[in-house]
Amino acid sequence: MNIEQLQQLKAMVEEAGDLPESAKARLLEILVQQEVEVESSEVEGDQAQLLSSVEEFEAAHPEATSFMGRLATTLANMGI
Repeated sequence: MNIEQLQQLKAMVEEAGDLPESAKARLLEILVQQEVEVESSEVEGDQAQLLSSVEEFEAAHPEATSFMGRLATTLANMGI
C-alpha cells in the first residue's frame, strides 16, 4: 500500500459514522503506523538508489571522483 492509499483509507475511517469511537481510534493509530513504515521504506529505497548511482559514477569516472575527493578534502582543511 502506498501513502496515497493509506490517506484515503484514513479519510474513510474518519468519516465512518457507524464505527465506535474506540474502533476508529485504533484503526487510525494503525494507519498512522503504516504511513510511517511506508515513508521510512521509501526513504531507504531512495538512499539505496542514490548510493548505487554514486557507485556507478565512481566506477565510470574514477579520475573525476578522485579529483572531487581531493577538492572536498582541501576545502574541509581550509574550513570551508
